[in-house]
Amino acid sequence: MKKHYAVGIDIGGTKLRLGLVSEELSIERCFITQEHQYFAPLELANFVAKSLAQLLEGQENVLGVGVGYPGPIWFTQGCTFSYSNLRHEGWEKVPLAKMIEERVGFPVLVDNDANLAGLAEVRLGAGKEYRDVVYITISTGTGGAIFFNRQLYRGFLGSAGEFGHMVVDLRGPQCKCGNRGCVMSLLSGLGLEKFIREEPSCRFLFQDGNREEDCVKKFVELAQCGNPSALRAMKPLVEYLCIAFLNVVHILNPEAIVVGGALGKALLALFHKDIREYLSTHLPKEVVERTEIREAKLNDWNGVLGGAILVFESLAASV
Repeated sequence: MKKHYAVGIDIGGTKLRLGLVSEELSIERCFITQEHQYFAPLELANFVAKSLAQLLEGQENVLGVGVGYPGPIWFTQGCTFSYSNLRHEGWEKVPLAKMIEERVGFPVLVDNDANLAGLAEVRLGAGKEYRDVVYITISTGTGGAIFFNRQLYRGFLGSAGEFGHMVVDLRGPQCKCGNRGCVMSLLSGLGLEKFIREEPSCRFLFQDGNREEDCVKKFVELAQCGNPSALRAMKPLVEYLCIAFLNVVHILNPEAIVVGGALGKALLALFHKDIREYLSTHLPKEVVERTEIREAKLNDWNGVLGGAILVFESLAASV
């Protein structure tokens, strides 16, 4: 029996990752770039095709390609909605799956990037011991995925699990989706960058006058080191995260919430006790005690693994 492979592609808001994944779900080859952020859809489809050709040179027995897109996706149509975390503005109603498939010659499945990262965590990582799981990722953007009985729930059109667009402050900053006070506008890398540059209490970050460096990374590192100014500035933002967790538990009552993304993991490590205390004062004792909150176990390649898992679970039966 020949071994089969799948390709996972994670189109992140900052980085684009491609990986050739074996049936044993190990990444055999990989490729990473940051060139794609300002690409128009046609440019991105061509770039993915070119990168995929390099990745697969001489490779046989590839079942298909699973692509994670940084925004809501109409999964059954392989089509984007009206906004994403990419910098180009032309991503409304783009038939991304068809565009890539026409250029690569393999079956292509496109899903939301957080759905695929969550799929990997449920199959291989922090969620594998639970049946009903909510995955929340906080990185460049904020997203999520919902799993009932270990199966991904996408909703009617495919936009379920967009926890980043849960409104937690009606007077908050405007989000790319058009609403104000979304979790993503406050607690993503994009939202934090804006907050840091506009919040007077964060001026300590720029005492050297250099505003070109990664201010979000610097902010989080200072908080992790116990810098009192950074912790004070971050504390009100964490209240919004607590509200988001509270809403998730009230509405979905999952066995476990798995938190991923570099920023999400940092916030959970810094404020896990605060989150637990907040939930304890706003939820029944039995619910709080039996709802697990876990840090995602897989690394930054969980979206690639999730894309490959989607291919194996969707297309393997046709081989």
